[in-house]
This record gives sequence, structure tokens and C-alpha cells, in this order.
Amino acid sequence: MAYCSEEDLLKMIPQSELAELTAESGEVPDSLIIAEAISKAEAEIDSYLGVKYVVPLAAPPARVKTLAVELAVYHLYSRRSVMPPVRQQNYEEAVAFLKQVAAGQVVIVGPQGEPPTVAKEVADFTSAIRAFSRNTQADW
Repeated sequence: MAYCSEEDLLKMIPQSELAELTAESGEVPDSLIIAEAISKAEAEIDSYLGVKYVVPLAAPPARVKTLAVELAVYHLYSRRSVMPPVRQQNYEEAVAFLKQVAAGQVVIVGPQGEPPTVAKEVADFTSAIRAFSRNTQADW
């Protein structure tokens, strides 16, 4: 399930602005470029959330949807040479939040108030140096 859609982006920025960011000419936004920006945003989100949760999230919380929109808009602006300061700031705040989630300092909750599925802990095993082997037992 996608974390956001083209319609979600249109709620944040006007269609004319979205067309400027995606289409080389014309007044209609390029859906392929938008899909690519959304895909980049989702991959970036999953790279952070994957530390604590099973990704992709089956039912993304509203906060994740908002983050996906912010990151996708940032990626669209990064195609152009001018980045508005507010977009840069929103991106940095989104990444800072994702880093807090990955560090376990912040918990995200799903639509019904439940946390997403938690990733399984991976056990780390260590042992002492091997005392016996075929070569060391040959003297017996």
C-alpha cells in the first residue's frame, strides 16, 4: 500500500505548481515523475522505519502519510535548481522525526491507535575460541 498519492500532493501544493515541478511543458503534472518522487519518499521512510517495524506498513498512520507527502514534494523540488527554504526545513524535520523513530525515541501509531507490526529482534551470538578441532584432537 502506498503511503501517499498524487491527490495527497495536490492537497499540499496547487496543480500549477505540481505541473511546474514535473512537466517540461504544459499545465498538467507528469504522473510518472510524481510516482517516482513518491517511490523515493516511501523508500526513504522504509529505510528508517524498517529498524523498528515491518515495512512497508500495511496501514500507514496519518503521520507517515504526511511525512511521505513532505518528502515527495522535496524530491520534486530537488529536480529544479531552486529549493524554497520552507521545503528544505520540512524535509529536515521529517528526516529528524524518522531518525527518532529508528532510535526508539518516538513511537508511531496506526489509524486505530495501535502501533504497526514490530520487527523481530535479531539475536547476536558470540562464543569463545574453539578449544578442540580435528587437528588438536589428533594427539589423543
